Amino acid sequence: MKYEEVIQRIDKYKESDKHQPIIVDLPNVQVYNKLVKHYNVGDSINLLKDASLFCKEESLPVMDKLLYSLSTMDGMIFLTGLSFYLRLQGEKSLQRSLRSMLDLSCRGKLVVLTLDCSDVLCRMDSRFASSGKISIVDGEKTLSITLCFVHPKLSSSVPVSIKGINNLSKLVNILEDNEDGVVSIITNKAKNEFPNSMYDIEEYSSEYQVLKERFAEFCYIDKELGTDEQWACLLKELGDAFDTWSEFVISKFGGEQNLANAISGFADFDKKKRWYYFLALRISGAKGNDYLSYVVSKSQTLKDFITKSFDALLDFSVDDINFPHLYDERKYILSKMGEYTDELDCYCKQVYEKQDKGIYYLTDNTRREKEMVVELIAKYKYSMETLNNVLSVVYSDLAKYLKPYNYKKDYLNRYFSLYKYCKLTNCITDEMREMVQEQSVKRDYNVLLQPRSLYIDKLNKKAEETVLYFIDAMGAEYMAFIQNKCYEAELDLYADISRCDLPSITSYNKEFVAEFDDAGCKVYSRKELDELKHGGVESYNYETTKLPIHIVKELDILNELVEQLKTLQKEQTAYVISDHGTSRLVVISETENKWEMSEKGVHSGRCCPKTDIDEKPQFAAEENSFWCLANYDRFRGGRKASVEVHGGATIEEVAVPVITVRKTNKVITCRLTDNKPIMVSFKKKAKLRLFVDVKSDDLAISVNGVYYVLTMTDVDYQYMAEMPEVKTAGKYRFDVYKDEAIIAKDLEFEVKKEGASERKFF
Repeated sequence: MKYEEVIQRIDKYKESDKHQPIIVDLPNVQVYNKLVKHYNVGDSINLLKDASLFCKEESLPVMDKLLYSLSTMDGMIFLTGLSFYLRLQGEKSLQRSLRSMLDLSCRGKLVVLTLDCSDVLCRMDSRFASSGKISIVDGEKTLSITLCFVHPKLSSSVPVSIKGINNLSKLVNILEDNEDGVVSIITNKAKNEFPNSMYDIEEYSSEYQVLKERFAEFCYIDKELGTDEQWACLLKELGDAFDTWSEFVISKFGGEQNLANAISGFADFDKKKRWYYFLALRISGAKGNDYLSYVVSKSQTLKDFITKSFDALLDFSVDDINFPHLYDERKYILSKMGEYTDELDCYCKQVYEKQDKGIYYLTDNTRREKEMVVELIAKYKYSMETLNNVLSVVYSDLAKYLKPYNYKKDYLNRYFSLYKYCKLTNCITDEMREMVQEQSVKRDYNVLLQPRSLYIDKLNKKAEETVLYFIDAMGAEYMAFIQNKCYEAELDLYADISRCDLPSITSYNKEFVAEFDDAGCKVYSRKELDELKHGGVESYNYETTKLPIHIVKELDILNELVEQLKTLQKEQTAYVISDHGTSRLVVISETENKWEMSEKGVHSGRCCPKTDIDEKPQFAAEENSFWCLANYDRFRGGRKASVEVHGGATIEEVAVPVITVRKTNKVITCRLTDNKPIMVSFKKKAKLRLFVDVKSDDLAISVNGVYYVLTMTDVDYQYMAEMPEVKTAGKYRFDVYKDEAIIAKDLEFEVKKEGASERKFF
């Protein structure tokens, strides 16, 4: 029917004596509103009733209440909005409710206005239309309506059209200016509560859905990447401040291209920002960092990301060509992530599955890993060659500890190299035991080493120029470590290796401290090493663990010493002097001799007053009225040492350094005189020629742990070293020394066999 015809029908109904309701369906909101205004403007006898009046909060109209109220009202009543609610419940509900309206007996007259319900009305009894009870106005139908259910918690984040399902009848006003037919409603109702709805329903029950709608990047990520709380925080922070996701990433992390570099600030990120970072990585990737990219691809949550940052390396074999690269990236990433104790502990437990390859998966980022490195070395007894290769990567300080040092005596070089290997691998090799047994009788240290006092008497003790560091229990075993750390710290080092007095205990070996103190020199007394070796700190106890994990703490203590030495002024000289060394091998030997001490608990059984026993022990030295054991025995009855021991006369207990340290005044240039390979043959020994921009008689190089003296040639500043042990073709790395100070590291030369030629196939 035409609109005008329907108006005439309504007017005719108004004037009639009929009281049964009629239904008028309008095709679109424009016609709907036009008709409402037609009968509402300036006509006091027409009463508009909206279906929303019969709704409780957040509910649809109560039909019984609506029908009763309408049936008892006088005058001409126009009921609006009902079809909007009925369409939400579905076609059957709409048809059933409208049918019940037609059967209603009214005191007055009732016109029920519906919107775009012609399809449903046409399927009702055709007699309703022919009798005039149903009128359908011709015209272009309303566009398809989509309702967006927005949870109340999102009301500040989403433009809202209607507040509450009970206000659904407001659609007639909203849709008039709404081109896309999408209407948002703040409601606690869920889409699944209206399975038969004639509307398309979208649901915004979470901040994630809002973000997904707002930013295209979120269409490709899962909601499970974050918690509801995390999505809510992100939506709130984005607010109206950012038009695009890229703008947000730029403000937080410097842009999508910088995400891999932004890991450097991860430890300082709060919990919220750490999740933002993970989310940004999931969306944009970690360009330029293969390990981080792999971790992100395997992570579904921030917790996954943290865990996989530790564990992902285990997915790769050490033989994988990319392993070294991935290892380095992982080490850097974890160094920037802060402390995650549980994840680290779990990772280390998994490393055991790699067995003897496990050491390759560890780093020196944490004490836990460093101790595990020591544990695996003690378990698998790697060769010295393997240790030199792997430790330079996984635990550089331990590699420096194992490096050879030139004690100026071949015997001492061999002794300490073997001692350090035995200490670290937690065993006493046959060669080491034979050397100790031999020296327990010969005691060649009396010839090989001069008394400490001989060197100390020559030292400068001017108060304004001199600082003394008295380091209790720092034996000569640490010289390579200290030498290399001083090089890194740009400190010049010179050292004399001396012997202490027996017994090798502090009370007989610290008279020099008083000499410096009396001269007015600044004296620092450091007892941390000694306390560590006596088991007075932390959990290092041989009865608790047989592993030499205390080495980690030893090196940390010496690192602190070097850090303090770096504070020296240019004009100052520091002397680092110890009272005695210590022996780990005595502790792991666990052997007692037949003599029992009367003074139980003194010096862990390594020495005893001569009055305790009448006969001289076979492997003991006599000094200061003490018997001091020079092998790996203990006198019976003495308290066992828990970590390391001193008081006896083994070389590691007796040999002590007198070290001189100054700020480096000049960087010395060292380079090969040419880049040509060194040619060798059966008769022709390898000779290295080196330019060094100082004139000195105390220059040397070390190649594969062997030291060679550099002698000056006829050309100024050019030196030569003969290397008879270098016989195999290949590339060699070497360090350069002036006195005991390293002046250049990791230089390289190549050796070729004279007369050898490459086979050519083409």
